[in-house]
Amino acid sequence: MSKSLNYHLDNLLNDAVKLLANYQDDLLQEWGVMLQSLKNTNKKSVAVFEFICEFLDRFLRSVNEGTIDIYGMLNEIQVEWMETFQRSPQPEALIFHLNLLENAAHRVLKSRITYSSKLHPSVHYLFSKINEVMLFQSEKDNNSIWKDAVILFNEWIIRSQNFRESMENICFGFGYFLPFKRCALFKFTNEESIGIGLYGHHFNNHEVQAIAEKITNIPVLSESLVKLKSQGSEMKNFQPIYIPVAEHDLPEMYVRKFDLASLIIVPIYVPEEGKIIGGVILDQGQGTHFTVDTSLFPALMKFGQSSGELLSKFIQANIKKQDLPSRDSVSLSPRETEIIKLLADGASTAEAALKLYLSEFTVRDYISNIMKRLNAQNRTEVAVKAIRMGIID
Repeated sequence: MSKSLNYHLDNLLNDAVKLLANYQDDLLQEWGVMLQSLKNTNKKSVAVFEFICEFLDRFLRSVNEGTIDIYGMLNEIQVEWMETFQRSPQPEALIFHLNLLENAAHRVLKSRITYSSKLHPSVHYLFSKINEVMLFQSEKDNNSIWKDAVILFNEWIIRSQNFRESMENICFGFGYFLPFKRCALFKFTNEESIGIGLYGHHFNNHEVQAIAEKITNIPVLSESLVKLKSQGSEMKNFQPIYIPVAEHDLPEMYVRKFDLASLIIVPIYVPEEGKIIGGVILDQGQGTHFTVDTSLFPALMKFGQSSGELLSKFIQANIKKQDLPSRDSVSLSPRETEIIKLLADGASTAEAALKLYLSEFTVRDYISNIMKRLNAQNRTEVAVKAIRMGIID
């Protein structure tokens, strides 16, 4: 006879706790490094991270001593949370720090378990439960209507059957279930160095898809992608970025082309894998300035996570523009492929020549020939098309 669903889910939580307890020392070391980095940057919400970290430390020690009481732990963290923070921090701070902690847990498990898959579902479920009870307790007296928007958005995008549908549904969902008019979806490639336009809702879709921009040309985004670095590990900023005046922070050509005024950039991320795979740009329409309503941030972060989890299923697919040649139709020599890789890494002609022991004139000839064969207008487009075609990673 099959067990009840409650019994089964309880076992999943127990499995997660036992798994984490087996690597408690490694987890505490990883979390400790992250905590110190947060303190070094004087992040205001560091107390949230410290509270959760200390509580999990205490709980995992009790597990190693032979006691497992998941629901007792969840009730306890609710009570202590409210006793510690008489005035609850903003929900987006809680979501952000739980993402950091879960990200670190998956990273530790992947480094210690040789047969580990990229995702431990039971661990994800455990952090989801912690997130749920803490958010519920934090918002007992506050408006938590954003949770309804998250449910509606998730139910909407889950119907996606392929990459194209997922892009369309994500962009529509951001605009329909939240108070925005326009939405543009981007993918980050080459270790987050280039942003490629994928789809636009109430934007000119062809103009969005023509975008291939180096992230370094958008400082507000470049600085936010990796806010904190600590001893070889990167801590991503999953929080939305509000830009009140677009012309102050974005390249002029995009501000003019799309008539941008105020906007919000939402990271598209997969915290279990420690990846930010793209972003969404939202605004209230052409030339419209607006002030940000921070009560939207929890929903935006959850939308970003749900979108990342969906897109990650399709992200390895070969994303092609209509005029993109097939890989089989373009034959490149090993030397040409080397040059494309260097261009994608941001190398100048002189730097590429130095690394390949060639003259700058020879490298220029190579680049000119490659641009013609890939029908690319510039060096950045060469790198983007090569990535999309699978010529380089």
